[in-house]
Amino acid sequence: MKKHPRLYLGLLAGVVAITANTLGLKAAPLMAVNAESGGLLKLVLLHTTPVLPAGGLPEGFKLLFHYLTGLGMVGLYVLVFEPRLPDNGWVKGGLFSLLPWVLNGFVVLPLLGQGLAGGHVLTAGGMAYFFVANAVFGLVLGGLYAYLRQQQEAAGV
Repeated sequence: MKKHPRLYLGLLAGVVAITANTLGLKAAPLMAVNAESGGLLKLVLLHTTPVLPAGGLPEGFKLLFHYLTGLGMVGLYVLVFEPRLPDNGWVKGGLFSLLPWVLNGFVVLPLLGQGLAGGHVLTAGGMAYFFVANAVFGLVLGGLYAYLRQQQEAAGV
């Protein structure tokens, strides 16, 4: 990772951001909110797996898929978007958080027959909650990544 310190710092910030997003999505049912989770996995399975195992996929697999997808988004942020977005890390992360939300809400969910932003199956509260969960991911990613970069620069690394 010494050859790619930005990517390493991004992965550290990304794991924290994905965890915050995951906890937020997992907490939705505790607040009686139905917020979309796992739409991309559902879409992939719809087009690649004719029959799911009885009882569906193990939770561990779903979680692994969520983290791997999130890490892909982290790579996009660190290598492509962060250097080009304006302002500080929080603003960059907030702007970036729109990308996964738009991809999911305007591509994945409609392809699943759930309508734009899941409007056929989610309440306005569920759609707003999903937006906030994506914002948490982006804000934590952008803010923490910027902080780690500042610490790295201050240390002269």
